[in-house]
Amino acid sequence: MKLLIADDNPVWRKLMQAAVAPWGYRVVFAENGREALEALQSDDPPRLALLDWLMPEIEGVEVCRRIKQNPEAPFTYIILLTSRDREEDMIEGLDAGADDYLTKPIVAALLKSRLASARRIVEAVPPAQWTKPQVNGFEVHHLIGKGAFATVWRATHVATGRLAAIKIIRADLATDLVFERFAREVQVMRKMDHPGIAAIYASHLDREFAYYAMELIEGESLGHYVASQKPKATKIIEMMAQVCDALQHAHSQNIIHRDVKPSNVMVGRDGQPKLVDFGLSKSMFRAYSAPSSNETSEGAVLGTPLFMSPEQARGEAERVDHRSDIYAVATMLYLFLLREHPHGVNSMGREETIQTIATTDAKRASSINEKFNPQLDDILAKCLSTDPDARYQTAGEFAKALRDFLHDRAATRSGIGHS
Repeated sequence: MKLLIADDNPVWRKLMQAAVAPWGYRVVFAENGREALEALQSDDPPRLALLDWLMPEIEGVEVCRRIKQNPEAPFTYIILLTSRDREEDMIEGLDAGADDYLTKPIVAALLKSRLASARRIVEAVPPAQWTKPQVNGFEVHHLIGKGAFATVWRATHVATGRLAAIKIIRADLATDLVFERFAREVQVMRKMDHPGIAAIYASHLDREFAYYAMELIEGESLGHYVASQKPKATKIIEMMAQVCDALQHAHSQNIIHRDVKPSNVMVGRDGQPKLVDFGLSKSMFRAYSAPSSNETSEGAVLGTPLFMSPEQARGEAERVDHRSDIYAVATMLYLFLLREHPHGVNSMGREETIQTIATTDAKRASSINEKFNPQLDDILAKCLSTDPDARYQTAGEFAKALRDFLHDRAATRSGIGHS
C-alpha cells in the first residue's frame, strides 16, 4: 500500500523512512504542503498519509481538511504528526478530518501499530465511496461529503418530501471523544426551533448505527458568500443581525455556540444565513466541577482562534458565556467591513493569535478607516470590549443595535466606511 510521508524537516523524513522501510509500504515523500496536496490529489493517490502539522506553503492540517472535504476523493487515512499534545489541538485536528494524531518524538513501535490499524481500515473501505446506507423514513440519493468517521448523504424525507442532509457516523471506528461530541451535537440541535438555525429532522444514536438528518442547505458558507457575491455593507450588517437572532434563540435554550465563525454560517440560495455546527456548544448553566471524560477540561482553549473572545483565549472557562458568541459575531462583522482583524492577527500563527487576543484590546474601527461611521464604530467597540459586562448583554440587543443603525443610516444616507 502506498504511504505518503510529508514533513519539511529532512531529519524527520529520514527517520520515518528508516522506520517504515521494513514494513512493506510503497513510500512517497513531500517536503511541503503543496507537494503533499498534489500527491493526494493525483490519479494514483496514497491511501495512507503521515502529514506534519506545520509545513511551508500549506499547513498539513489544511491539506487534511481539503482532502477530507472533497466528496470525489477516495478515502485516505490521514495521521497528523505534531509536537502539539493538548486536547484542543487534537480536537482541531479531528475537526479537520484527521483519522489519527501522533505527537513527536514518535516511537517506532507505536507508529507501526497505528499504520497497521490504518491499513486494515483502508482495506475495509471501498476506494470510491462508502456503501449507500438504508435510513428508515428517508430515500438516500448520493454521497455529498465524507470524513474520517462520518459520511454525509443527500436524501429526501419520504413523509414530507423535504430534502435532507444525513450525517452518519461510523460508530465502529469512532473514538469515544468523537462519538460523544456527535451525540452532544444531536442533543443540542434537537432543542432548536428557529429559521436561522439548521433544523434537525430525525436522529438515532447507538454504537451500531448513529446518524442525524438535518435540513439541507443548498448554498455556501458565509465567508465564501461574502467573497464571491460581494454584498453591500448594509446586506452584511443585516445578515449579522439575523445571526444574532439565531444566537438569541440558542441562548434562550441555555446553549452557547462557542465556535461562531464564517464557515459555521451557511447562506442558502435565498440569501438567508443559517447557523450550523453546535459541536463545541455547552450549557450556559453547566457546573464547573472536575471534568468528566466526555467534557472539555476547564481552562482549555476551544474554538477557532480568529473569532475567540479574550476570555476564551485566556482559557477562563468560567467566564465563557453567551457574550463570547456576541464577541465572535462582532469580529466577523469587523473583518467583513474592514478586511482587518480587530486585534491585528490576520497573518499570525495559532499560538500567537491566541496570545494576542488574550492580552490586547481590540482596535477601534475608526483607527483602521478614519471615515468609518461613528455609530457603527461605537456598536462594534461595545461588542469587542475585553470585559464581557461592558458588551451588549444579549444577542437580541446586538441585533437591535445593528438594525437601529441601518434605520438611522437609511434616514440620513451617511456612509459606513465600506461599500
